[in-house]
Parts: sequence; C-alpha cells; structure tokens
Amino acid sequence: MNLSTAMKSLTYTLLLLPMLCWAETRERFVLIVGNNASATLGRPRLQFADDDAAKYDTVFRVLAPGAYVRVLTELDKDTARLFPEVRQRAEPPTLARLQEAFEDISRRVRENTRQGRESELYFLFAGHGDVEQGKGFLELADGAFTSDALEEALSKIPVQRAHVVLDSCNSFFMLNPRKPGGRRYATPVDSAEAMGRRLQNVGVLLSTSAEAEVYEWSELQSGIFSHAVRSGLLGAADGDGDGAVSYEELAAFVETASHEVKNPAFRPHVFARGPSGDNQVHLMESGVVTGAVLDVGETEPVRLVVRDAEGLRWIDSHSEAGHRVHLRLPQAIRGGSVERVLADGSSERFGLPAEQGTLSSLVSVERVLEARGITDPLRMLFAQPFGPRALADFRGAQAATPTPVYGISREDGDRMGLLLGQLGRQQRQSRHVEGALRLTGGAAMGLAGGLNLRAGGYKAASWSYLGASALLLGAGTWSLLSSTEGEEVEAEYRRALLTQEDHALVVARTEERLRSIAVTEERNRFALKLTGAFVLATGAALTVWMEDVKPPLPENYGRALNRLAGPAFMIAGTSFLLDAFLQRSPAEHVLEAWSSGRAPREVPRMSISLLPEGGAMMGMSGQF
Repeated sequence: MNLSTAMKSLTYTLLLLPMLCWAETRERFVLIVGNNASATLGRPRLQFADDDAAKYDTVFRVLAPGAYVRVLTELDKDTARLFPEVRQRAEPPTLARLQEAFEDISRRVRENTRQGRESELYFLFAGHGDVEQGKGFLELADGAFTSDALEEALSKIPVQRAHVVLDSCNSFFMLNPRKPGGRRYATPVDSAEAMGRRLQNVGVLLSTSAEAEVYEWSELQSGIFSHAVRSGLLGAADGDGDGAVSYEELAAFVETASHEVKNPAFRPHVFARGPSGDNQVHLMESGVVTGAVLDVGETEPVRLVVRDAEGLRWIDSHSEAGHRVHLRLPQAIRGGSVERVLADGSSERFGLPAEQGTLSSLVSVERVLEARGITDPLRMLFAQPFGPRALADFRGAQAATPTPVYGISREDGDRMGLLLGQLGRQQRQSRHVEGALRLTGGAAMGLAGGLNLRAGGYKAASWSYLGASALLLGAGTWSLLSSTEGEEVEAEYRRALLTQEDHALVVARTEERLRSIAVTEERNRFALKLTGAFVLATGAALTVWMEDVKPPLPENYGRALNRLAGPAFMIAGTSFLLDAFLQRSPAEHVLEAWSSGRAPREVPRMSISLLPEGGAMMGMSGQF
C-alpha cells in the first residue's frame, strides 16, 4: 500500500469513526413485506414484489449486520431458487403475521430500553396499495393493512428513529391524510404539519406513484423505485462523500436516476421526509456496514452495473467525474461481475473483488458490444451522473419548481375531466337558456313600452319599459356570445393535459379554481337574495301604486300593461329568492362530487318544452 492510499484509508476511517461509535449504541430492527397479489383491489399480480423483499433482506443483513430482520413474503418458484436462504426465513405476508411481527419488535425494543440501549426500526414494503375515503392501505395476502393500523403500530414501538420505505401506489397516503383543508391532494407542507403532530420520530421515503400499476422492469427483476433505493443505500447515493446516505441524498439519487426517462409515468414521484422533518438525517450509517467494498473514483463519469454470478442485477451507479463512491457488495454478489457502461452503449466487464478493491485495479473479463436491456423503453434509467453537482441541482430545482402535490391518480384526472365536462355542458345550457329568456323578456318589454306609448300611458313607464328592454336584449346577446367561468376552466384543463406539465399539478390547480368559482357563486347567491328582495318589494310597491295613482289612468292597454308590471316584478323577485335559497350552483355540485370521491352525477339542469295546446313549460331537474 503506497502512502497516498494509506492516507485515503485513514481519512475514510476517521470519517466513519463517529458513526461506528453511534452504531454500537443502537440495535436495528428490520421488517420487510413483499406481496405480489391483489386480494382487495383485484389488480394484476405483480412479478417482482417478492424479489424486492428477498433483495431487501439480503441488503439489510449487509447494511446492518446483527440486526433483527424479519421478511414477510411468499416467494414464487423462480425467486425461491435464487434466494434459498430467504425462502427458509420467509413468513406469509398476512395481516395476523404482520401484527405479530410488530408486537414482537415492540417487546424487544422495550427490553432494549430497560437495558439502556437505543433502537432503530426499518419498515419496508413492496406491492399494491391504494387510498379509500381519505385513508391509504397496503395489500397483504388476505386483506388491506390500513394507514391507521400502520400509525398505531409505529406509535406503540418506542424507538428513537423509525424509517418507512414504501414502494406502492398511493403510498403517500399511508402516512398522510388525503384531504387536509378539504382538498383531495396534499403538499409537503401538509405532510410536515400532520406528521410533526403524530409521528415526529418517523422518517418516510415513498414512491408516490398513484397509477394502477407498480412499475416493474424485467431487466431489473424488481420495482424501479425499490431497485434505485437499494442501489443508493449500498453507496451509490452518497452525494457528499461522507460515507452515509441521508434522506435528501437518496431522494435526489432516485430522482436523478429516472430523470432521463421520457415517459413520466415510469418516473417515481418521490416523497422524502426525515424524522422531525430533517432530511439530513441518515437512513443508513456506513459505519455499521461490513463486507466487501468497491472503491470507485475516476476523473470522468463512471456508470456501473453490479451483477451476481447468476446475472441478477443488484446495483446501478453513475458517479460524476471526480466523485468518489464506495459501493457495498452483499455476500450474494460474491463471484459476480461489474460492468462499466461506456458512452457508445458497449460495456466492459470486470470480476468483483473478494474484499476491498478499486475499479482501476480490477481485471477486465470481456467486452460487451451492447449493454444489456439497451432496447428496453426504460434504458435511460441511471443515464444521468450523480454526485455533489447533481445534489446541488436537486436542491436548486426543489427551490425553483412549484410545490409538488401528491395523491392525484390518473383515475382522479379522468374523473376531473368528466366532472368539468358536465360543468361545462350545464353552464353552457344554462347560458343559452338565460340568453333566450333575456332576449324574450327584452322583446316583450320593448313591445310593452311601444304599446304603452301608443296607448297614451305614462311616458315615464313607457321609457322604463324600453330601457329595460335594451338592457335585457344586451344581456341576452352577451349570454349567448360569451362563455362562463366553468366553460373556461374546462377548456383550460383540456389544453393543459396536452402539455408536458405535471398532470397532478394541473388537477390541483383546477381544484383550487373550482373552489374559487364556488366562493364567487356563493357571493353571487347572496347578491341574488338582495336583488330578489328588492325586486319583490318593488313589484309590491308598484302594484299598490297602480291602484292608488291619482288621477286614475284611463282604461286602455297602457293601464292594463302597467297593472301587470307589479305582479310580474313580484313573480320575478320570488323566483330569484327561491333560486338563491333552494338551488346550489353547478360548480358547487361538481366540487362536492370531486371532494367526496363519489361518481359523477347529474347537476341541476333547466329545460323548456313547448306545449301542444300552446305556450311553454320550463322545468328543472337534478339534485338540490
């Protein structure tokens, strides 16, 4: 060993010394659950959730040697052959077994506390999940494990720190309410406030995909998110070179790894929050890790794929130029190889070191003309280098981009489109009906004014009729030619879906716009109440005045029309008041349906039918 290498080893040892001391004072408990089946949701069976559970078991026995590790999964035939040791330890992923595992860990942690030792818990899940009535749940072999059950289990285990890593659909809602402040979506601010009150010592790293599938890749034989998490924990996510991996580093690594994937549906929408809201807390301290290490530090970017002897992919790393990473190699990888992926798509394969080794010291085994999986749509995973610069870019992007939102699924987006379509049609129909009524009323008022002038009635009344006629004709024309705010929201929503903007943000923005419309319509309803009361009072006063006017009007068409004006005003005012008090607006109905999660329903609608014997009938149907 030369002097330079010795100095580097000494420096690295000094960095790890505090972590080694910290590691001696805590015992780690690891509970891993992987479930391919979908007993509750009836979704297609996953292929690799059991593989993820087996790999997590292998990895954590390296990252936390001596830890108490339990794995709940049912290995399929192929996975059982790849992981014979895990097969012997694996337990069924049932509700009863999971509850028993949490209770067992709680007893052990309390015993540690009595002995003056601290404890740390890891709970990892891979499989199906969803959200119902504002509560998330994970699918086990025999039913749903709800967010309330998880929160209760975590609250009963008195650990100093707990880390929850979930790779499932809608995983955000396993630890966060769906509708903070009445909204269907949630933001990191909502989460920080909620978790700070309820689970202060719990950190979470979540794949917040809200789609109907947990995205897996056959080349990885794993879920995309879970593979990236394991790669990062094994050293690839150490962005600052301190030998440990924090929440922020792992989140940045997963985001960077999927950055070049073109299809946004395949990119994990990662949510990370460390215990007490501190993302600098370490998910894994390198001081507790034992086993072989591959030291990678080159003057140019280095992209590596680490496989075991069976060709199974374990680690993906793409370090920046000049950035040094130390990849931890589980025992299962021994005898495997590491591929260095070159810029032209080819790769060079090396044998892995038995203990410690640097990339530059490895002996080349063969040259592969094309990297494995290069034709796969997800081949751009890990295409972007990670290191201090990528970590800084991640921090800058978080500060510059809009606050992300969570909990909006593709199904939610479709529901929003259906509801907005209903709102647009209803308001368009109402606008046309109102326009036609205003034009009809304007024509009638104009005719009344003309007849009143011709009959020699009061000129003031005649000109009032003509003025009202002009206003109604103008308002009717405006109603027919303009568009309502609901129609505009629908059009903007359709246009936004055609862009590259995050669809969850589009839905959240639209929801806030609907709330704004509902507030405006509430104010309009109050104004309509005042208007109705004024028109009703005016009609009553006009009726009385017409009967008591001195000298009396001559008995002609003008007087007859003037006598009708008062009752007409009273009818109009009464209809305004009934409308204001009894009917909710279409936007409010749509917002209620959206917030409640119920299926779209018909909002109140107005219709006009011509009667065979003459005249017309106006009707309104819907829920009030």
